Amino acid sequence: MAERRFLAEVAHPSIVKIFNFVEHPDQHGNPVGYIVMEYVGGTSLKQPKGSALPVAQAIAYMLEILPALGFLHSVGLTYNDLKPENIMITEEQLKLIDLGAVASINAYGNLYGTPGYQAPEISKTGPTVASDIYTVGRTLAVLTLRMPTRKGRYKDGLPSEDPVLAKYDSYHRFLRRAIDPDPSARFGSAEEMATQLVGVLREVVALDSGTPRPGMSTLFSPSRSTFGVDLLVAHTDVYVDGLAHPPSLTAPDIVTALQVPLLDPTDVGAAILQATVLSQPIQTLESLKAARLGRIDADGVDLTESVELPLMEARALLDLGDVAKANSKLDQLEDRVGTPWRLTWYRGMAALLNGDYDQATKHFTTVLDFLPGEIAPKMALAATAELAGDEKNLDFYRTVWSTDNSVISAGYGLARTLAARGERAEAVRMLDNVPPTSRHFTTARLTSAVTLLSGRTLSEVTEDDIREAARRVEALPETEPRVLQIRALVLGTALDWIKSNHSTGHHILGVPFTKRGLRQGVERCLRALARRATERAHRYALVDLANATRPTSLL
Repeated sequence: MAERRFLAEVAHPSIVKIFNFVEHPDQHGNPVGYIVMEYVGGTSLKQPKGSALPVAQAIAYMLEILPALGFLHSVGLTYNDLKPENIMITEEQLKLIDLGAVASINAYGNLYGTPGYQAPEISKTGPTVASDIYTVGRTLAVLTLRMPTRKGRYKDGLPSEDPVLAKYDSYHRFLRRAIDPDPSARFGSAEEMATQLVGVLREVVALDSGTPRPGMSTLFSPSRSTFGVDLLVAHTDVYVDGLAHPPSLTAPDIVTALQVPLLDPTDVGAAILQATVLSQPIQTLESLKAARLGRIDADGVDLTESVELPLMEARALLDLGDVAKANSKLDQLEDRVGTPWRLTWYRGMAALLNGDYDQATKHFTTVLDFLPGEIAPKMALAATAELAGDEKNLDFYRTVWSTDNSVISAGYGLARTLAARGERAEAVRMLDNVPPTSRHFTTARLTSAVTLLSGRTLSEVTEDDIREAARRVEALPETEPRVLQIRALVLGTALDWIKSNHSTGHHILGVPFTKRGLRQGVERCLRALARRATERAHRYALVDLANATRPTSLL
């Protein structure tokens, strides 16, 4: 009764207000009690049989309820009986009702709850934060999925085949972690759960609406740079320097561009280490060494207990390409603290640099399962899949780009993926989504022109493809350094194409779409490129090629 009376002092806008607890003897003289609480008008979240809420709507509801659960946990209580029937929708907000199952954390005795929602371990552990987290996952599942029942209760787990889970991968991963049979594998708090659920919501809304919903991560840095942005365009730099530029990604390009975990603010050395994070890895290592040796004022902090210090060392070593030393740091740390997700992230980066794509995929997948609302592991998985030639995870490029189109590497990765699948028109449309305000806009336009023509046989190229590529080049200023070489590519492709095809006769890039006109256009481009060449041998090669291309003169 004392615990019940304490509930009358609990005040939260999303929890029904308790006024009093009253006991009186029944007809047999036994004490019975009842609760005096505020009236809450509205309807519950319980859905009619066979119907479900849209995922975005259900998530929004749960994001309103999670702070109330977090509040109860902060005062040592658990709710224990979260389910749609106990969540009321009022005119102004959602409210938790029916506090009859509220109990102290780890309390034993009479345990209340509803089978099908209740955590499986509660009879052994008593009510815990983890058992409440489980009920959140179950409630979301019931609201949005076709949950099977047995003997009047919902069966444990998730349905093996459900279109909602197939459509929203991150939501599926979120639910799996929330209702993991192992309490220690679930989200550690209502706040942590809400943080990931917000990220999942952004993805769901972006997918449903077709409009990006970017947001700042509290766990990962922004992308440190870009990768793969000018791969196709750089391939045409052979016109400029005569050197081969293979249009392929490299692991170092990816690793130095990927997001990295932010400093854990709860780390024993967080305040000191924050000041040692520098832009260059060598400087970072020197600062961390000074911190280890006590040359930086630690204000009495024992940095030997820090987890972040060796993680920062590993990150700097990976940026320098020293995978062996980085792995050694990670091995020592794992012996001390196990495998927190930040360590697993750097294991993935190390495996990527070593060319062990299976291990990299395994590590990044582990991080994604743990943090399903984060973009960073999805980007890492997509890039790893591209290096490995693995189709399975390449669609993460689409997930990232549709959610946050400021992650420009994802957009270009998606375009490469689509082009490789033969979906060139879709790849070009994707590149057209790069806004004019982006510093990568010109590269996107040039890349779209190359995408229309490269990697295809002449029988696959149409006149419309050539003219569309030309239109994109014409729209760019001639002062753009790479425009000339892309003009040469377009006109050269047109010249090869017209040898076995007939054109409509209209001009293209200022020259007639005829064999003679195209030869003249290609010749002019090659001579202009020769004038820009810095190497004599390449300049002569371009002039020779121009002479060979020049139309035959009758004089």
